[in-house]
Amino acid sequence: MAKQHIYFVRYGLTKYPLVEDMGPYDSPLHPIDGYEHGIAIARRLAAMPTPPDVVFSSSLHRAVSTSQLIVHALGKTKNSILIEDGLIEWLTPSLTVEPDGTRLQPRTVQQLVDLTFTEIDQEYKSVNPIAPDPSNAPEGAPYFFESEEYLMTRAKVSMQKIIEHANGKNICIVSHTPCAQAMAVYLEDAASLEESKIGPWPLGGITAFTKGDDDDGWKLEMYADTSHMPGDYKNGLKEWSLPCLTKK
Repeated sequence: MAKQHIYFVRYGLTKYPLVEDMGPYDSPLHPIDGYEHGIAIARRLAAMPTPPDVVFSSSLHRAVSTSQLIVHALGKTKNSILIEDGLIEWLTPSLTVEPDGTRLQPRTVQQLVDLTFTEIDQEYKSVNPIAPDPSNAPEGAPYFFESEEYLMTRAKVSMQKIIEHANGKNICIVSHTPCAQAMAVYLEDAASLEESKIGPWPLGGITAFTKGDDDDGWKLEMYADTSHMPGDYKNGLKEWSLPCLTKK
């Protein structure tokens, strides 16, 4: 029986550390370590018995750079990265607003292509686009500013729509810890957050879920694994977690 696989990826080290309430919030990967981490992630995914067929990515630079390395490792280049608004960073002030009041402005697909991310599929339209007006946002659409509770709703809606769009293909999602954790919670479907196995997520961590045709739900096969990472990062460094998933 064929199984569908979903892989969640957190990128590697960034050039500028993201400090809550300080920024910068759209840092590229570190030009040496970050790309080394991205290559390690990409090789791990390509070596999976069932590698991803399609790669969905947040529009932030660190995620797209990691996605670029992944699709090349998979032997895909043209129209192989799908930029999905539903995977954007948690749109909360502490992760999007700098001290001078400047708010994160995600790049458009055309701006990303102009930055040499030519692997992006320019025909793909986000299945859960950012809502410009929070007072008139569709249920689950990303918007400035989201509560933690609403992020869970956004992640659920995004995950449902991505799975529908993938139509049985194996999925790789390159996102940010808050969104990836919330999506993993939805797939895990634990009775409560206290019983959830979802916790802090280190840099470069890969999480995997599978589901067969006859399965009632998704099965967590691997959580935030960093065994592919180089050096000390193999041990799982620079963890982050949503407040509701911080294990005591």
